[in-house]
Amino acid sequence: MFNRRLDLYLAKWMHRGSRKPLVLRGARQVGKTSTALTFAEKHFKNVVHVNLEKAEHRALFREPVSLEDFERIVRIKFQRKIVPGETLIFLDEIQNSAALISLLRFLYEERPAVHVIAAGSLLEAKIEKEGLALPVGRVEHAYLYPMDFFEYLDAKGESGLLDFLRSVSPEDKTPEAVHGLAMKAFHEYAMLGGMPEIVKMYLENGSLEDLKAVYSSLFTGYSEDVHKYSSQANAKYLAYVIEKSPLFAGTNIAYEKFGGSSFRSREMGMAFELLEKAMLLHQLQATSSTNLPLVPQRKRPKKLLFLDVGLVNHQMGIQQDFLNPVDLNDFYRGRIAEQVIGQNILAQFEDFVPRAFYWAREKPMGNAEVDFCLDRDGAIVGVEVKSGKSNRLRSLFSFGKLIKRSRLVRVYGGTLRREKIEIDGFSLDLMSLPFYLAPRIMTLGTSTLR
Repeated sequence: MFNRRLDLYLAKWMHRGSRKPLVLRGARQVGKTSTALTFAEKHFKNVVHVNLEKAEHRALFREPVSLEDFERIVRIKFQRKIVPGETLIFLDEIQNSAALISLLRFLYEERPAVHVIAAGSLLEAKIEKEGLALPVGRVEHAYLYPMDFFEYLDAKGESGLLDFLRSVSPEDKTPEAVHGLAMKAFHEYAMLGGMPEIVKMYLENGSLEDLKAVYSSLFTGYSEDVHKYSSQANAKYLAYVIEKSPLFAGTNIAYEKFGGSSFRSREMGMAFELLEKAMLLHQLQATSSTNLPLVPQRKRPKKLLFLDVGLVNHQMGIQQDFLNPVDLNDFYRGRIAEQVIGQNILAQFEDFVPRAFYWAREKPMGNAEVDFCLDRDGAIVGVEVKSGKSNRLRSLFSFGKLIKRSRLVRVYGGTLRREKIEIDGFSLDLMSLPFYLAPRIMTLGTSTLR
């Protein structure tokens, strides 16, 4: 069982007086079940774990059930008494029971002191397919992604390095030896990714070869799930996107004839949107906004991020290439760097769907594109994943010149520093972050506000 950054959020949720049943969202195999059960073990005397992947549990809740009947079933089948403050009810894979989805409303209204967590991997997609509905205003949501780099270090037991990275500031000098250790660990993480089962196996035996079957089984499982959230007619489009989309991670995509197929834009668009709801991928929309709120440019191509960089590497067949020293900025044209930084950014959003974009200036004004664009504390943050000297950051500087309340972040292979650099006589503040501080982009990046 690994410590996850969501643990702190769950602890805050547990103590809130206005607490609602919490629906934990995430793709399959990102650790929802283990996170909920580990949390229950730490904070509650007992847990009622209704696992709706099991046929015997699904059979108990095929028909609508009252709150009183639910409590009776729990006492008889699970041999538990529900005690407020002592019992956590965990409804695992809740999308498999319309009855328990409906029951969430009554748990909130009639048993507000009871702690309830529901988890779902295909929730939005299956709700859409079967016409189900979560009780509006009676539940809250939390989101779990593959492990970010700090979670990976914690799993490795690198407590000293992790403590340093969590506290280092731009005013501190990072020893070259520490920088080297952190870069080596990040390089390993960028090769493996953050899927908990993969991390566990690698830390146990250190064999990359043994992981191939696990990566393949994950893809097989995702493809088999297609029939659970789609009609037979649309299954081929979804299966195709699952297979091919990792090959285009970190790039701007077009739906029409995606991946060299003959499929039309309409079918591909629907497949991408459904897989995004299943949280297997994320599509960054473009924005050209120079003021808040950030407004999407819906006619521009979207940038694709797949679930996990390890899955991307496996599907691209490039993991062996990591065994030799690699500059992530140049590795496969920087696409792996954008994927791994992107998924670390997404992982910082715990209680709402990420509002992340890429920034693209309108063509009449010249071409400029910034890898990631986010809003934070009333400012617009531009994040560029780059190597080399400042004169290669012209898109980021165009962003900074046009946006009055901007914060500029470069993610690269160097050490942490805040600097003021000049291009064409125009001076801007820049926060340069090493790759291994990706989980702190949303906080360290805020200190360059002009």
